Amino acid sequence: MLIAPLFLLGLLGLGLPWWLHRLETQTTEREQFATTRFLEASKKRIHVQRKLRFLVLMALRMAFLAFLVFAFARPILFKQPEVAAVGDDNVHHVILVDTSFSMHEGSKLAEARTRAQQILDNLKSGDSASLYAASASVTTLAEQTSTNEISKLLPALSADNGRLDLGAMVAALNGLLKNSKAAVVLHVVSDYQLTSQAVRFADMIPDVVNGRAVTLDIQQLGSKTPANTMVESVLVENRSSVIASIRTFNGEIAGKDKQVSLSINGSKTQTQDVPASSNGLSTVTFKDVVFAEGYNKVDLLLTPADSLAEDDVRHTVFDNSPPATVLLLTADVKSLGVTYISAALSTAPRGYVVEAKSINDFDARVLQRYPWLIIEDLGAVNASLALALTDYVHGGGAVFAALGPHSSSVGTVPVLNLPLTNPAPAKDQTATLISQIDTSHPALNDSSGWNNINVRALKVVPTSDDHVLIAQNRDTPVLLERNIGAGHFVLFTSSLDNTASDLPVKPVFVSFMAEMAQYLSNEKLLVKEQVADSYLQLTQSGGGSGQVEDPNGKKLLSLQGTTQAQEVLLNLTGYYRVFTTAGEVLVAVNPDRRESDLTPITAKTLQDWQASVTGAASAGVVATDTALVAKPSKDANEIEIWRFFLLGMATLVLAESLLGNRCLNFKTGTF
Repeated sequence: MLIAPLFLLGLLGLGLPWWLHRLETQTTEREQFATTRFLEASKKRIHVQRKLRFLVLMALRMAFLAFLVFAFARPILFKQPEVAAVGDDNVHHVILVDTSFSMHEGSKLAEARTRAQQILDNLKSGDSASLYAASASVTTLAEQTSTNEISKLLPALSADNGRLDLGAMVAALNGLLKNSKAAVVLHVVSDYQLTSQAVRFADMIPDVVNGRAVTLDIQQLGSKTPANTMVESVLVENRSSVIASIRTFNGEIAGKDKQVSLSINGSKTQTQDVPASSNGLSTVTFKDVVFAEGYNKVDLLLTPADSLAEDDVRHTVFDNSPPATVLLLTADVKSLGVTYISAALSTAPRGYVVEAKSINDFDARVLQRYPWLIIEDLGAVNASLALALTDYVHGGGAVFAALGPHSSSVGTVPVLNLPLTNPAPAKDQTATLISQIDTSHPALNDSSGWNNINVRALKVVPTSDDHVLIAQNRDTPVLLERNIGAGHFVLFTSSLDNTASDLPVKPVFVSFMAEMAQYLSNEKLLVKEQVADSYLQLTQSGGGSGQVEDPNGKKLLSLQGTTQAQEVLLNLTGYYRVFTTAGEVLVAVNPDRRESDLTPITAKTLQDWQASVTGAASAGVVATDTALVAKPSKDANEIEIWRFFLLGMATLVLAESLLGNRCLNFKTGTF
């Protein structure tokens, strides 16, 4: 058996030594001589022995290339185990029942329970069995116990909202079965959707062999491929129109076959027929939709229901909140920087209204009213306000600040206490282009065009606590971030009034300010649409922490958990409510779209999978009623013989060198 058989294509290179030897010619050496009248004529002689030397040399070189190819192909020699029947001792039957979302379709789950019971009924005396549920993860229901105990668990099996990935399933089994000493029979009861197949076929081959037989018993449910219609996506346009995409798998949409209803916050508002479509995709538009202020629950329902009714409804969250107020602290409320910032934030998708306040007249006691704020010129902040800002950020607030004209007269950046190495750059100093940008940061991953931005930046010396997001070079950061307590402080080391940077007049400024607003206001922390069985990431950063309620109204976190970083499993479909310091957020959860495509894996692929699992176990097989099963002997093992090819290569190199030196030292000359 070869681990990497594609390397055998390298055998085509064996023709290279033969071609080079065919091209070999003899060179004629010419020597000057006074006269040739007194020399006797001679004929050029080519000895058979020399020809044989060259043939042996060519063979050595070709053998070296062949050994190299086989070493990379990594051949394995299996020592065949003894064959035994299923009824022998130490046979472990592992029953995996698919409980993913697609198992809601028709009577698949009832059929899966029946198949599992039949497997248990066919077990022989001395066999052991385990029961697992396979969906987004593999859940242990019973470990190596009696068939009676497992039979009691089968009626309680139910389908969930997760997606089955056969590669992830096998990876989980590798850990669950690594300590098992018996031969293993994997009974996988599933509808085997094409979308459940692993990206790499090799990921579906278990690593639990270890000298044991591992045999796959495929129990495929459903003899036909049913058509299935789902609400694929929902889009809200202009705050008054809802566009729904309806998709049918394995069929067409006939006119007036289906209707789709729109509900806002639980109240049905409109119903339309789904237009006919030959390619299985239709679009329905609901106009003049009235949304309440704030978060709205948008539900679309298909009727009549099909055999997989659970995906006939789709949940969406639409935020119809009025533009949020953003505090902007500035030395001059009529400055050009205030104009640029206000214009950029007003066009953001969320919409923001800038509330400009003079730094000199600002009452720091009202800072807590704002979840985040902007400082146009951090150099204008006095000591008392700097202390208040530090406490504000430490408690969970967020600040985006720039270094304007007043910053050139200070030696240290307020709040961050970063030293300035060039506090007063000349106005005629040449602006420099951006050379480094961290596009993985949430405030930068959707904006482009930074390579055309010219900046005269004040040189700050970042510390180990600072994360440089944009820089001109290693010594000149342009944008950096520091986490202070539970909050963020983002610093732009130039001005926002177009005097030291052309950023405010470039298109990237609008998208950058929108992304920065979403990041600092924690809008990006809570994705408002999630896939079932994913995790909701909660952090201590501002509005990211808080209590979570599932669609049934059950609180998911303890009192202590509301103040700590959490990952909340979203295992139900519907709306989760997240209560944060910034307010209440709704998160819509829907099944993975791939589970709605009921197209099965091809029979050829399933046959190859079954054969590959049995072949990987390197065991002989015996036909039984349910599967092909084999049991290895105690000394069953595998030998990686590719190492012997490496030793052979070393020997060939030595032999080729010795023979090559002798052949190449022979010279033929004629006069």
